[in-house]
Amino acid sequence: MALSADNDELEINPFYKALQEKFLPVFERAQHNCYWICIPQSESINPHNLDSTFAETHVLRPSALFKGHFETIYKANKTKQLYLTDDGKHFIVNVTGEKGREEKIKILSEELAYNKDLKPYKILVIEKPLHPAFEARYKEKNQVTKYLHTPKVSVKECSDFLHSFSDAKQNMSELNGSIEYFNRHYMVLEDYLDDAAKRMGEICNQAFINVLKSLKRPLNQDNKLQEILAGAIESYVTNSLYSKIFPIIRQRMIKENKLMTTKCNKLNRVKPEQIGVRKEFACPLPSAVVELANLGSLQTPREKLICLKAAVDNSTQGVAAFVSESQLVGITLESGPVITSDDLIPILVMVIAQAKCSQLPSDLFYIENFMWEAADKDRDNLSYCLVSFKAAVQYMLSTDFSHLAEKKTFHEKEISIEELMKKTSQSESSGQRKPSQHTSILSSSSNPQAGRLEKQLSRISSLLEKASLEEMNGGQENDKDKLKSNFPDRIMRDPAPDLIPDSERRDRQNSNSLGDFLTSLQRDAFDQPFGKQS
Repeated sequence: MALSADNDELEINPFYKALQEKFLPVFERAQHNCYWICIPQSESINPHNLDSTFAETHVLRPSALFKGHFETIYKANKTKQLYLTDDGKHFIVNVTGEKGREEKIKILSEELAYNKDLKPYKILVIEKPLHPAFEARYKEKNQVTKYLHTPKVSVKECSDFLHSFSDAKQNMSELNGSIEYFNRHYMVLEDYLDDAAKRMGEICNQAFINVLKSLKRPLNQDNKLQEILAGAIESYVTNSLYSKIFPIIRQRMIKENKLMTTKCNKLNRVKPEQIGVRKEFACPLPSAVVELANLGSLQTPREKLICLKAAVDNSTQGVAAFVSESQLVGITLESGPVITSDDLIPILVMVIAQAKCSQLPSDLFYIENFMWEAADKDRDNLSYCLVSFKAAVQYMLSTDFSHLAEKKTFHEKEISIEELMKKTSQSESSGQRKPSQHTSILSSSSNPQAGRLEKQLSRISSLLEKASLEEMNGGQENDKDKLKSNFPDRIMRDPAPDLIPDSERRDRQNSNSLGDFLTSLQRDAFDQPFGKQS
């Protein structure tokens, strides 16, 4: 059975902790005999109801009669029948022994442990207790437990969470008093921001200790709740002191912020490939830009860090989707949609420039120095995102981009179809025969979805329009030689090298059987022959 152990669950699980302390004889018996130990997940357990009956009911020994069947070590043996499914991922429990009363309990994870004699035994994390009698006592509390164990991100979530503990009202009043005292009497100086961070950390730590003392068992012994509580207090304090702290941070980082503004303005007018973005990854990332542009409106380090992670996620997902679409339309890329750290940095640079995050150095300083708790499950991913943005900012500030040529026309992948059609219609309405700059760039690109398609449509439309005009003016096709110059005026006046490559022109000159119009149809990029085929 290929299931991985949920170590975080075992660390915070009240029943597993009670086995090692309150019910140690039961735990040692299970280890010595290599029995299976079933640990219901934390949210399904009410620590008030943990007793020896509960403990013995969740220690299983193999049945002497049937393979894959088990019985509990509880003397009364409430669970009469219990066995594994064929796939080994569920227990089938029948308490009464009656058919139709069986219940399936999922095995969430598995850990292989060893006793003193180095003999293996299993610890299984299951979705709920093995006997419904235990479940009935705490089923209504599951929703509350889930709420308590969910990380709080927004300021409102943190405030509502802290004020939901009726026993901690006095502690919250004291916390508000400490915040008010700091606001009135502490002078924040840009050269002593580390001292300000230390004092704010002390306020958070003292408030956490006071609130935890006021909570009753089992809340004050819930390790997961303690993490959520510490993070909520941190966000509550940093939000309350944001208007006092952040202006000083901006003042300290004023040079970096001004330089970032200059770099953003410059990089917003260059191609992504010019700063190291791989050609196959150069695409618009509007979702990431919009997400990052919201960074300045957030006031807590945790909110800002979550925003950075969302920007990274949107960037990687947008590039991956673009690569997949490119592969679907037949473009062969050197590599798949896997973005390495070296690929991510220049991508983030472009997102930062387009989002115009001139205060990003101040935001990163704020996150790095005024965030002390980490109650998020994906803390490693959050740290990676922070490091990635720091690297991108450092690259922007330390690199000279003045030599990069500013382009008014961008790569075709940055032009929407609507913009392309608008440019085309404007060109036609003004009577210009020569393709626009955008069309010229598109005609030489390798993307068949926009460049080749629009080129052929434009060419065929022009040829059909000219053919209609010639027919209205009485032009006749007398022989094959005349077909070579169906549109002599247009050829002499505008050779249109972007629409008719030299290679095609040479092919036409070598052809004695077809003229320009029919040849253009025969060489259509859609690879569809016209007329009757033999």
